[in-house]
Amino acid sequence: MSTAFATPTHTPSDLYLALQEKRAQQAPGYFVDWARSLNTSEGALQAARIGQEKVWPIRDVIQVLRALPSLGHVLAITRNLGVVHEFKGTYPEPKLGEAGSHPTGLFLDIGGLDLRLMLSHWYWGCAIEEETPKGTRRCLQFFDQYGSAVHKTFALEETDLQAWQALVEQHTDTSAQAAAPDFLPEPEPEQHLPATSPSQVEAEWRQIKDVHQFFGLLRRHRLSRFAALQSVPADLSRPVPVTAFNTLVDAAAEAKIEVMFFVGSRGCVQIYTGQVSGIKPMRGWLNLFEENFTLHANPEEFAYAFVTRKPQSGGWVSSLEVFNAAGQLQVQMYGRRDEGQPEQAAWTAMINALPDLN
Repeated sequence: MSTAFATPTHTPSDLYLALQEKRAQQAPGYFVDWARSLNTSEGALQAARIGQEKVWPIRDVIQVLRALPSLGHVLAITRNLGVVHEFKGTYPEPKLGEAGSHPTGLFLDIGGLDLRLMLSHWYWGCAIEEETPKGTRRCLQFFDQYGSAVHKTFALEETDLQAWQALVEQHTDTSAQAAAPDFLPEPEPEQHLPATSPSQVEAEWRQIKDVHQFFGLLRRHRLSRFAALQSVPADLSRPVPVTAFNTLVDAAAEAKIEVMFFVGSRGCVQIYTGQVSGIKPMRGWLNLFEENFTLHANPEEFAYAFVTRKPQSGGWVSSLEVFNAAGQLQVQMYGRRDEGQPEQAAWTAMINALPDLN
C-alpha cells in the first residue's frame, strides 16, 4: 500500500520512502504524476532525492540561465496541467531584467528556442543524472515557490557534455549535506471575479496599440485573463467549442501557413513558430510531431475556448485561447505575424470561420 500524505509539508525521508515504493510498484507515470498521487509537489519529490541519488541543488538559478547557451543542442520543456511543449534547439543569449518587483527575461529566437521568463517564479533548481534503459539521462529542472516545474532542460546526444559537466560542477552543490528547499503549499485557485466596469474594460481594450498592453489592462482592473475574456462583446472575445483547437491546427496544416503556439507555466512561456502537420491522436492525447517541436495536449483539461481580437498598429491580432475548468490558460494559438504587419489573411479567415459555442 502506497504512502500518502495529507499536506505537502512532510520530511524528505518520508517522501523518498514513498518514491521508492512507487518505483517498486513500477507505478506508471512521471514524477509530476507520482507527486500528485502523494499529495505533494514535483519539486519536493525531486528534492527528497538529494543525498540519496545524483540530484544536486543549483546555487544560483540566474547564473545557470546565463550558461544555458553553452550547452549546445538540448531539449527544452515547458508544461502546465493540460499541455506539454517540447523543443529541440540551442538557447540563444538571454536577456534577463532582474530589477523591479516583476523581473522578466527572455531567450529570443523566433522559429528556434523562444522563451519568456517571469523570474520571480524561478525559486529553485537542480541538476539530475540517472541511469535509464536508454542510457544516462541528464537534466536541469527549475521549480517555483510551490514546487511546480517552470521549465526543464534535457541533454541530447548532440549536447556538449563537457560544457554540461562544467555547469554542474560550477553551479550546483554536490555535497551529501546539500540543503533541501522550503516549498510553500499550493495557493487557492485564482478567483475569476467579473469586471466591475465592463464598459470601461471594453473601451480600454479597443484603445490597445500593442498586444502587450493587455497585461496592463488586466492589472488596472484587477481581472484574471479568464474573467476579462468574458467581460467584452463577441467581436473582441467570443466563446467557441474546445474542439476549435483541433479544427484550427488541422486547417493551418492544410493551408501550410506558419502558426505560433504559446504554452506557459507560472514562470515561463515557451513559443513555437512554424508550420504544423496536423493533430495525431494517441492514447487519449492530442499530439503534434514536427522536426524539432512536439506538443502534447490532454483534451480532458480543455474546458473553455475563446477567439480573441486585439488591436495592433498593423491591424487586429486574432488568437485562440484555451482554458481548463479552473480558468487557467493552457495554450494560445496565433498566426505568425511580423512586427507591425497585419496578420495573415488566411489565418484571419480560418479563425473567423470557427463556430460559436452555441
